[in-house]
Amino acid sequence: MADGGPTLAHLRVFLAVVRTGSFSAAAVELDLTQSGVSHSVKGLEQVLGVALLHRGAGGARPTPGGLRVAELARQMLELARQLPAAARAEVPLSGLVRIASFPSLAGQLLPGVVARMRELHPGVEVQVQDAHLERDAVDAAVLSLQADIGLTQLPAHPRLLPTPIGEDPYDLLLPRAWEGPGVWERPYIHLGSAREDFVPRALGRAGVQLRPTLSLTTEGAILAMVARGLGFSVLPRLALGDLPQGVRRAPLPFPLARTLGTVHRPGTLTPATRAVLGLLWEGTGTGPGRPAT
Repeated sequence: MADGGPTLAHLRVFLAVVRTGSFSAAAVELDLTQSGVSHSVKGLEQVLGVALLHRGAGGARPTPGGLRVAELARQMLELARQLPAAARAEVPLSGLVRIASFPSLAGQLLPGVVARMRELHPGVEVQVQDAHLERDAVDAAVLSLQADIGLTQLPAHPRLLPTPIGEDPYDLLLPRAWEGPGVWERPYIHLGSAREDFVPRALGRAGVQLRPTLSLTTEGAILAMVARGLGFSVLPRLALGDLPQGVRRAPLPFPLARTLGTVHRPGTLTPATRAVLGLLWEGTGTGPGRPAT
């Protein structure tokens, strides 16, 4: 034992014997030999000058002194576990974190994150790139090292690591002057390029065949077209602000939603990037999906 005192490794072995009640079970739990476990406990007893365990045919039970040592050992191991976080907390975060995002997501989801980062970590600069209109563009920005985090619609590029953060339902947007049935037979105005086929495929599975007449890249342009009676559209709710006077919102006859999430490159993340991701994930129940540091 270093400097003649007990080490954390010896304390872990001793606590495993106390917890399992036998040297053999502790050896299995710790992936050690039984003789190695026995040697470790004997060494701890020699340093402390007291018997820590009653050994017998029924297993191993802690002595009164062993119970006291076990309690202190648990506290010491817990304090040791907290050391890395305590050391990092003493160093203020700094650096640049670049987020590539759809304009609608940047406006709805990022203001609170940016404000919170300024409050918690004023040394971190968060740069928002909100000119990306399709998920392929967000993925490309992260893959090409132009951004550290992508805020996008999932699924993502297979070379990126995704974490879902929520669902965004779709609504049916109609000209206010339209009345009566037969909406699906009327002209459909599509958001994005032909590659962005999430809505047409989902409606197709429900037996609805759309008649696309226009494909536009912004929700605002689509709403302007709908307001003039040029067609209807199906748009994600987060992308909708105040509707133009000539547009009305209606529920779809079946549930439809897009999955929103963050993406990042595999590998070690900077502490500043981890902090931003933590705020984006806050309250979404995605903690287990967080990347390894």
